Amino acid sequence: MRYLLPLLLLLLAACGSQERPEYDNDVWETYNPRLDRPTYDETYIPPSRMDADQLVERAMRAERDQRDDQARVDYHAAFLRDRWHPQANRRYQDLMLRNGLFDTVWQEYLDLWQAQPARGDAFWFHLRPMLLRRADQPMPLEREPNLSEQQASQFASLSAQARQKWEEGDDAGAREAVAQALAIAELPELQRLRIQLAPAEDHAGLLAEFAERAEENPASGDALYLQARILAATDAAAALSLLREGWILGLPGWWLRFGIGELCLELGDRQLPEALAGEPDAVRSAQGWYAAAEAFLTACREARPDNEYTDVLLQVVVKQRERLQ
Repeated sequence: MRYLLPLLLLLLAACGSQERPEYDNDVWETYNPRLDRPTYDETYIPPSRMDADQLVERAMRAERDQRDDQARVDYHAAFLRDRWHPQANRRYQDLMLRNGLFDTVWQEYLDLWQAQPARGDAFWFHLRPMLLRRADQPMPLEREPNLSEQQASQFASLSAQARQKWEEGDDAGAREAVAQALAIAELPELQRLRIQLAPAEDHAGLLAEFAERAEENPASGDALYLQARILAATDAAAALSLLREGWILGLPGWWLRFGIGELCLELGDRQLPEALAGEPDAVRSAQGWYAAAEAFLTACREARPDNEYTDVLLQVVVKQRERLQ
């Protein structure tokens, strides 16, 4: 015991000799542990609380870091907030195609379009992967009839006469000129004008006629176009679906592709009043119709630069899209 007391005194002296800081109570009262973390980001938002725009930005960062799996997860999370977010859908499709997943993304957007066939953006995103895949392929065209120099001259004269009479309001005279021109060559351009000039009571007969022609020549995309063009007078959605099937099958025909662009423009114009009123879904749907119209009409212009119809319709498409911006 006599050694215990000196030992305790030595221990106390050693503890007292250490230089310990004296803390000010005011400092502790204002202490914020976050301020002691230089890496702490006050703006951080967990993914579960992000909106669609923020998730798209997060996915884009993942893509830049070559983390495509994470980007795919983030795009799907964005779809849960906003299924038809334009940028999310475009970038997600590009991501999938870049990774060789065409079949997966094609089936996914086919299901989405079939669930909402009235949406222009659903139709556009459904066809977009195939359009990208076929971008470098030449348009398959049908062979036009060979006309003698005299026949070509007569045909051109009657065609011009038919259009002039139509513009002047002389539908009967235009129909007669069209009939004479078709007797020389049954080109889709003149058949299209024939359909435009036909009174409503003739539509059923024309539909039966062109449906029979398309059935007799199932490899003709242009024959399918004429059936769809008259069908569109009563059911534009069914007409577009008919042309879509022919295009998916790769049927040849410039008019087949022109018809898709033409009908998409018409369907976009139908939704334009609602879109201009500011209804968000109508805006996106109309933009989708116009995007599809522009893609197909641009391809038609490249295949036949001398055709006047494509330039006229493309000007309308550009104007309508500008109105929605």
